Amino acid sequence: MKLAIVLVLFVLISQATGAHSGGFIIDPGHSPKSKGATSCTGKSEHLYNEILSQYISTYLSNQHIPVTQTRTPHEELSLKDRALSADGKTLFLSIHHDSVQTQFITWKNHLPTSSKAEGYSIFISSKNKYYEKSLKYARALGVALRSKGLKSSKHHGEKIAGENRQLLDPENGIYLFDDLVVLKNSNAPAILFESAVIVNPLDESRAISEQYKLQIAEAICEMIIE
Repeated sequence: MKLAIVLVLFVLISQATGAHSGGFIIDPGHSPKSKGATSCTGKSEHLYNEILSQYISTYLSNQHIPVTQTRTPHEELSLKDRALSADGKTLFLSIHHDSVQTQFITWKNHLPTSSKAEGYSIFISSKNKYYEKSLKYARALGVALRSKGLKSSKHHGEKIAGENRQLLDPENGIYLFDDLVVLKNSNAPAILFESAVIVNPLDESRAISEQYKLQIAEAICEMIIE
């Protein structure tokens, strides 16, 4: 009965907000050739992104929420092609794991480590033609994450080189990043989600835990039916 109610609400809300009919698309950030950040345990970011993206996709599918991914685990896809794959979709969500600027990293046993930042961050672009919907989804995600005890990081708003992003919503951890290709070129509302700071040992241990992945998947599900 609960599942039936969720599905009815999802359909009604999609119709009411003018959402696209093509479902939900997840983009596992980076790739085997473009690995992203390196964690404090020496693993490449794209591996964390793949695992979390698959976890979220499976969870949403089990809730009968239509979901696809931009690429397969070994596929190389340009940022523009990732964005264009959102055509006709309800929402584009790019999954990432975070790091910090190099001046805040120390090397322990040749591994990058920092306690500078921890927590999630959410990015949207005002150049996305569905900016207002993107912001609405981003806020719904932030609220859902905070309801589960997750906290956002403020380090991307610091007035330093490589950061200095406009913090649109401090409470929910939402930043403006206009020129991110996957956000500004997406033909759907679009969010880039940095789920944890993997150079931070505490955050990295959270990121690999079943509980943390479940909390994120549940929050994304709640965001969709918000």
